[in-house]
Amino acid sequence: MFWFGRHGPLSEVELGWAETAWQYSVNNTDPTTGLVSGVDRYPTASMANVAETLASLHVAYQLELVDDLSFDGRLSAILHFLNTMELFENRVPNRIYHTQTGKMVSLTGEPGEIGWSGLDIGRLLIWLNLFKRFYPAYGEYIDKAILRWDFCALLAPNGTIQSGVKEDDKLTVRQDGRLGYEEYAAYGYSLWGFDTGKADLLLPYQMFNLYDLPFLVDGNDPRVDGVPNPLVPTPFFLAGLEFNWDKASDTDSNDLTHTQADLAQQSVQLYALQEARFKEDALHTARSEHILSTEPWFLYDSIWGHGSPFPSIADDGTFHDELALVSVKGTFLMWALWDTPYTEELMILVEPLHDEEKGWFEGRYERSAGYEKAISLPTNAAVLESLLYKKHGKLLSLPYPNARLEVVRDSEFNHPGKCQPRL
Repeated sequence: MFWFGRHGPLSEVELGWAETAWQYSVNNTDPTTGLVSGVDRYPTASMANVAETLASLHVAYQLELVDDLSFDGRLSAILHFLNTMELFENRVPNRIYHTQTGKMVSLTGEPGEIGWSGLDIGRLLIWLNLFKRFYPAYGEYIDKAILRWDFCALLAPNGTIQSGVKEDDKLTVRQDGRLGYEEYAAYGYSLWGFDTGKADLLLPYQMFNLYDLPFLVDGNDPRVDGVPNPLVPTPFFLAGLEFNWDKASDTDSNDLTHTQADLAQQSVQLYALQEARFKEDALHTARSEHILSTEPWFLYDSIWGHGSPFPSIADDGTFHDELALVSVKGTFLMWALWDTPYTEELMILVEPLHDEEKGWFEGRYERSAGYEKAISLPTNAAVLESLLYKKHGKLLSLPYPNARLEVVRDSEFNHPGKCQPRL
């Protein structure tokens, strides 16, 4: 099968890159819960981090970095956690959990229920579905975990993905995510049979142009609803690695056709914009969201945001362009999807940014060339996904197995009790 981007066996050097990325999970896995810390040695994890844990484990197993016994032990611990973890208001996964105790915690690691992220849960749904396809013997335990959740909280009747934020005992429910993030998370719900409706559409949007290249930006106004809307390439590129920019139900098409053509076109433009910035302005560009070892601790390195090209935006909406990175995550995703001289040059810049005993760093500062040595699960999982894509192509390639769980595709919101897939 021919696919988009790089393809072929991994070289010894590339296998070494994978071993380094897997070392992050080895170092940061709690043996009791099976959870992997989202940030090196910091004992908290989100549902997106659980998805990245599964992604890393899948790649490590496919590349024979772990044996059967270790794979079973790690996966069984994660499934046990998912089947026994406390739920926010006994409905859905909390936004953050402590990796050692498995308890619900706040963003600072203090005990407490703080709400949920529909986007994070959507990504977890993608990887739970993939595990059912590749490892059907474990499907029963995945089904049981899913059936604990109340999807009424996660999806509005029109298919919009929702988040919940609890502050001062008040719960606020709102649309979760913006252009790219919501469309990517919608894959997860679609794979389990839910109609994601509005979340599948790149609407509302505005058309902009940089370097004579047109691209879409989110049409919502963050000043109205408080939801940031930076345009970050990561979710678009993950949709390429994992789905070949196809519909969730499509396991057969190759890279010559994309049944989610709008996602494919936007992804191509987002790559082209970064390459054009280098050619026109002599600025190496590989954008993604990333953590920092200093305040503000997390940034969206964007293509467009808050009316500006290539801003670096914190969660509070402030600009920190001086902290923009040539991202390891962004480089590996583009290197896998586009076999070009530009991605080769980017790889030369980021290849030294790792510690074989710890994992891959976040990146290299655009303005100074200095290393940002913070280490995270999202970056190391992206490295592993990119390398498996080179070897095997589209990651979600196997058909869905016959299983005990029969997904209700047309009437899930009429299901009594909870809006769930039905047995």
